[in-house]
Amino acid sequence: MGLSELEPAELARTLREVQDYDTKILGLKRDIEGLEDRHRLGELRDELEATMEAKTSEESELEAIKQKQLKLDGELDLLAKKIEKEEARMMSGTIMNSKELSAIQAEIFSLRKKRDEMETEDLEEMEAIDGLRQGIEEASRRMDEVTVRERDALKEYKRELAEKESQIAQLESERDTLKARLDEDTVAAYEKLLTDNDGLAVVGILQGRSCGGCRIDFSRTQIDKYQHEEGVFRCEYCRRMLVK
Repeated sequence: MGLSELEPAELARTLREVQDYDTKILGLKRDIEGLEDRHRLGELRDELEATMEAKTSEESELEAIKQKQLKLDGELDLLAKKIEKEEARMMSGTIMNSKELSAIQAEIFSLRKKRDEMETEDLEEMEAIDGLRQGIEEASRRMDEVTVRERDALKEYKRELAEKESQIAQLESERDTLKARLDEDTVAAYEKLLTDNDGLAVVGILQGRSCGGCRIDFSRTQIDKYQHEEGVFRCEYCRRMLVK
């Protein structure tokens, strides 16, 4: 049935109902836009990514320290052999020169001091390795925990998304059935107003004197017209469709 076949009051009622459907649809679409945030999906992804980066960084640092410790252990072995060799020379009895013996003793003292410093460094690296391993284990535990939370949140997000999309499809079907009663020009005007006014094309007349969209009061002549006539009017300020 076209616009010419609708009585003014029926036209106003139909447009109001179409707007009610679009308002509900818009609300559901906005809910969908905020659905990821509501289920903290972005936050969980960021947390998982940060934990993975921290774990990777600690693993790289652990590997570097292990390589450094391996090199240090090799140097300590060489140093121990050198100390043993110098001590054997000193104790062999073949060196009689006191000056040369003093030099060997000084060399042994220096080598032992260097060995002590390297052993201290080696111990510190072992402690660092233990700390990094604990950090990696903790990061792995956190990753497992966040992965489970993200999986559960994603499952609930998909369930709620499907539910809202189903509701939208149902509302759009019912709205389109109503819109089919309107002529093309009215539908085109309505949809343009809907786009231009953030989803609000049809509004009521508030207390018989102001626009439900822009809230501006009408003139006395307009108020009289709205009180005594039926149908769809236009706000002279925001151009929305006005219905009682």
